[in-house]
Order: sequence, then C-alpha cells, then structure tokens
Amino acid sequence: MHWLDYQSWSSAVGVLQLSLLDHYRENVLKTSWALSIFLGLYSTAGPLASLIANQWSTRVSMITGGLIVSIGHVLTAFMPNIMFVFFTLGIIGGVGMGMCYTTSVVIVGYNFEKKRNFASGVAVSGIGIGAFALAPMMQVVSDYFGYHGLWLICGGLTLQFCVFGALFFPSKLENERKKKTEEDSRTKHGIIGFSDTLKWVREQCSALFSISLVNVYLSMFLCNLGIYLIYLHFASYVTSVGFSKLDAAFLLSVSGICNCFSRILIGSAANASNMDEFVLYAGTFSLTGFTTALFPLYGKTYGGQIFYMITLGLYNGCCYSLLNSICVILAGVKNLAMVYGITMLFTGVGTFLGPLLGGCIVNFGGTYGQSITVAGISILIGSIFAWASGVGDRLGIQIKHNEETIVYDDRENKCFEEQLINEDQSITKNKQVSSKSETRSCNEISSVKKVKDYTYLEESPLISCASGGVDIQGNKQS
Repeated sequence: MHWLDYQSWSSAVGVLQLSLLDHYRENVLKTSWALSIFLGLYSTAGPLASLIANQWSTRVSMITGGLIVSIGHVLTAFMPNIMFVFFTLGIIGGVGMGMCYTTSVVIVGYNFEKKRNFASGVAVSGIGIGAFALAPMMQVVSDYFGYHGLWLICGGLTLQFCVFGALFFPSKLENERKKKTEEDSRTKHGIIGFSDTLKWVREQCSALFSISLVNVYLSMFLCNLGIYLIYLHFASYVTSVGFSKLDAAFLLSVSGICNCFSRILIGSAANASNMDEFVLYAGTFSLTGFTTALFPLYGKTYGGQIFYMITLGLYNGCCYSLLNSICVILAGVKNLAMVYGITMLFTGVGTFLGPLLGGCIVNFGGTYGQSITVAGISILIGSIFAWASGVGDRLGIQIKHNEETIVYDDRENKCFEEQLINEDQSITKNKQVSSKSETRSCNEISSVKKVKDYTYLEESPLISCASGGVDIQGNKQS
C-alpha cells in the first residue's frame, strides 16, 4: 500500500510541477504554492487521522482519507486556473493523503511489538517501489494523455486506498487502546474543579511535549523543509543544466529504488539489541545534509546527479522506519497515535515551507543550485536536534528479538557478586540452590527499566537471575 502514499508522490512531485508549469503557464513560485499546500497538508492532517483512529478505527480513517484524496485529484483535472488547484489538489488532496499516510504507519505500530522496527522498515519500503515506478510512469502518462488524463489516472490510483483500508482489521493492541481512550474520556468528564482540569492538561502536555519529543518534532520540521525543497525543484535543476525531462524522471526513480532497500536494511539494523534507534535516526539525516550542501560542487554532470540521488535515496527516508519505535520509546505505546500525528504536523509545516523557500530563491534571482545548498544547511541543522532527541528520558519499552531493552543499575551486579561469595564452595555445578538463600528482594535491586532476564558471566558457567530462583547453569526456578 505504501507504494501509493505521499512519499512516493513526493518523488514524482517534480514531474507534477513540470505538468502544472506547462498547462497553466504560471511562474515557479505560484505553481510551487499548489504542490506545497498538498505536501504540507498530508502531514498536518496527521492529528486528524489520529483522532479518527482513536475515536473509531484505523479502517475508518484510511477509507475516509482515500475517498477525499481521490476526489481532490479528479477535480484537479478540470480546474480552469491555478488558483482553483490550490484548493482541489492542495487542500482536499493534501488532507486525504495525510490521513492515509498517518493511518498506514500507526497500524504497523499496533500490530507489531517485538520487531516493530523491522516491520516498519518492510512496510515503508513500498514507498521506494512507488518512487521508482511513479515518476517515469507519470511522465509517460503526461506525454500520452495530457494534463487531464494524468490527474484522472491519479484519482483512480488513490482510490485504491479504500480497498487497502477495508483490510485493516483491528488488532488486540488497537482494541485495548480504544478501551483505554474510552476510560480516559469518562475520567475526563468526571473531573471536578479547575485545578483538577489543569492537572490533567499538564499530564497530557508532559507526555506529548517532553524535551526529547520536541527535539524530534524540530528535527523532522527542518529536515523535511530541506528534503522537499529538493524533491520539488530537482527536476527543474536537471533540465536547467541541459538534460531532458525523462533524464530527471529516471534520476528520481534511482532515488526511489535505493530508498526501498535502505528502509528494510535500517529497520533490520535497528531491531538488533545492541543498536540505538536514535543514532541511526540522527546519523542518516547528517549524511543527507552533508551530501546535499555540497551538491552544487559535483552536480553539473549526470554522473554526479546519479551519485547524489543514490545517496539521497539511501538516507533521506530512513527516519520513517524508526519513527514508530522512537515515538513508543519516548511516549509509550498508549500515546503512539497522537505523538505520531503531532510529528507529522511538524513534518507537514516543513514540507509546506520547503518548496516555497526554493521558489522564492529562484524568483528573486537565485539559482536551483543555491536553493539545494540552502536545503542541505536546513537538513544539517535538523540533524543536530535529531542527535539531541536521544539524550532525554525514555518512558516506553521497546522489545527486540523477544527481549526488552534493559537499563541496569550497577548495584544489581553487586547483588550477584555477594550471592556467589556467600555460597558454600562445596556445592557442585549441578546442584540447585534455594531461591530464598540466593536471591534478594526485587526492592533491593534498583533497576531503571523492567528486567526480563539477566545473565552474569564468570568463566564458563552462567549464573542467571529472574523473578524466581536460579541454578548454577542459569535455569530459572519458579
């Protein structure tokens, strides 16, 4: 399903930009407005999709979004001037696409707990396939069927979101989340007094706007401001240095197929127990920023453009394989839908402003190359906030390879060392030790996170501690 969502369209948005320029004969800034509104509202509609998903279900949210975006694209085919396109494509299409995208990501978080990163990576890898296929396909459709045929076919494609939405069966976690929402609603209605209301509001704001989450919001805002400036104006840059529209479409396809593989690989890597999602999240943005800021130095040749699009495809979309888990780690799974919706809100503002910024630079005497350099600087600043997001408290628990991410206190090691010293040296390796004499109360061990299992290595034998007793070979006792 993700091969049809907004990020696939974002790779083809340069082709759509050329189509609008050719049909309406307007300047770059004015046509940029229509697509900026479309790209911006797909994300700012995230909270709306979250509210619908929480109130009813992800199925309702997806089907509603599919109908809205399809209607918007069909209406765009018959608009007499660019001002009407602002409304049909920008507002109607953008809101519908945003509802579809946010819902499609949230449902992955509801259905996978132990390997959420890998599942997210596989799911959003379809975006790369869409980016690979849509850009040249839309260029061919535009050449053969013209402007009207292009948007009618786009309307038919996006109507398929309704088919996919019908397959969104509620998971156990989604049903539990809905019950929790209903209980919270009853609790909220039962609040008496202004002070109690303020307390409830403070608790909600604390959960949704912690320092770490604010850093995530700002990083997505700045990085997507730069990334979507590139996607909207890259095709125009390629044609401005002497290459054809089909060459530009091929470059966008190269970025798309690289994006497909990178999202799966990042999701697999992040699922490893010794890998930190925040390092991957910030590192990929940093690499994207450096290669983008330096692009004008090597981007005038077709080989340099291919190199850049490979790099952009490998790194720019990796954050979407990690965002599900990052939101769970920083806010807990109960706040997943709302936190992801707010993240998409900030993403949408950046996506809206980026193409407009590029249009202003070109209209006021700048070049497409200079606008791409500005995009690289924006991505680099955003990567700084991405690095800062991993420093704060982590409230949720992320499960990897059937084990939870664990943080230990040093005193826990001392507990086991004292246990080993106090044991009778004559006990053989195969003799079980009573849990009462060997284990301490859980209250005496200061662990920061829930401990699922712990092993202590001394030479070859393993001494394992859990909620019950232990033996020298590491077998837990009830």
